[in-house]
Amino acid sequence: MERELKQHIAENLRKYRVLRGFTQEYIADYLGKKDYTAYSRYEQGRSNLKMDDAIKLSKLYDVEVQELINGSPRISPNGVHGDSSSSNSFSVLIKLDGSMETLENQLKRLRKLNTLIERGEV
Repeated sequence: MERELKQHIAENLRKYRVLRGFTQEYIADYLGKKDYTAYSRYEQGRSNLKMDDAIKLSKLYDVEVQELINGSPRISPNGVHGDSSSSNSFSVLIKLDGSMETLENQLKRLRKLNTLIERGEV
């Protein structure tokens, strides 16, 4: 049971991060980690999520800690939400600054999101 919960939390962390368009490096920096591998272990289910980090992430993603742990990230027209929200159409905010690098990063983000949608994970 503990392993299943750890894997569920790991998957939720990955989904919330991808849906918000954040990198593991950004999240690690936000949490005050020395490098992204400390955060990466959360998403791989190799480390237990610390309560302090769960609280910080819940604030970043604008969800309750319980939803971050037990919920299932979904997209609605107003952003990313937990189980209570469902919709057949999705709205995603992207930011462009005219650079090819930014465009490529946003396209990569949209491809990841599309893959999650195709799998029925969001």
